[in-house]
Amino acid sequence: MSASTTILDDIGDTPLLKLNHVTDSLDADIFVKCEFMNPGGSIKDRMALCMIEGAERRGDLQPGGTILDQSTGNTGPALAFVGAVKGYDVSLFLPAQLSSSYDPTDRIRLALQYGCEVTPIDLDDHMEGAGHLNGVERAAAFVAIRMKQCHDLQLGDPSVWWANQLCNVDNTRAHREHTGREILQQVDGPIDGWVASVGTGGTLLGVAQALGVGNPGMKVHGVVPADDPRLEWVRTRAIHRVLDRLGVPDMRFLMEDLLEGGVMDAEVTVQDADARDMADRLCREEGLYCGMSSGANVHAAIEMARTMGAGSRIVTVLVDRRDRYISEHPDEHYVF
Repeated sequence: MSASTTILDDIGDTPLLKLNHVTDSLDADIFVKCEFMNPGGSIKDRMALCMIEGAERRGDLQPGGTILDQSTGNTGPALAFVGAVKGYDVSLFLPAQLSSSYDPTDRIRLALQYGCEVTPIDLDDHMEGAGHLNGVERAAAFVAIRMKQCHDLQLGDPSVWWANQLCNVDNTRAHREHTGREILQQVDGPIDGWVASVGTGGTLLGVAQALGVGNPGMKVHGVVPADDPRLEWVRTRAIHRVLDRLGVPDMRFLMEDLLEGGVMDAEVTVQDADARDMADRLCREEGLYCGMSSGANVHAAIEMARTMGAGSRIVTVLVDRRDRYISEHPDEHYVF
């Protein structure tokens, strides 16, 4: 065994395990890709590294530069982690008030510990009439106003690079060229189903593209939280209307590639309680200390298995570690 040059060399090549206990009643096999074992603690390590190195190759991110993005989830700590190792400053924008009920405190603390700057943005301070928006439009506005902050800073300073996780094709590429290919190497035989949270769209789309090459009949299910209308603010173009109102140039979201490409055979809505219960079972019965998105993914994979034939083989991902939700315990929330 040779030593790694930096901790970034240890991103990827995560184990793939077959579940043995939570699937006792099934006539199918469910395999989980253990992405919580990445060195930064989540699947977003892959995306952050791929996006940053893509920007470096293009010359968009120069030595001594600053990385920007908006995040309340795992992307923030991942960008802060990779950026710290590579010597960049990282700055994140998050909402001063949330459009859903979960608490991002632990993810924010992780980013801060890597030296990241975190700036809360109050929607009402930056958008006139925000209080009159409907639910989907208001959820879109929470994201759009933070995207505007990133866009404006990048426009005004050549040393600043906006990662733009929601639209960056290197996000999808990370999972098509790495996560998906690893799964193909690790699964001995055909894959009948692929299940993952929609999130930014990158993981679900990229892995589906990789797995679909050798498994043309494979079913793809996208998993969404009950209280996050993200697909709706893309599907209805609410996010585009808000960005236009804010003066941000139009851009294509990875979720649009999912929707317009007909990638998903089904959208599965998972409640907090179901995600939490499955995360508890994965920890207690399988020894897998993973978080709410992981619980939601496995819950949805089991639901898929019940609709498929005997002997079906389904793959999903365990996204992050359970300790990223400690401050919410015992009422952790499933979020993208």
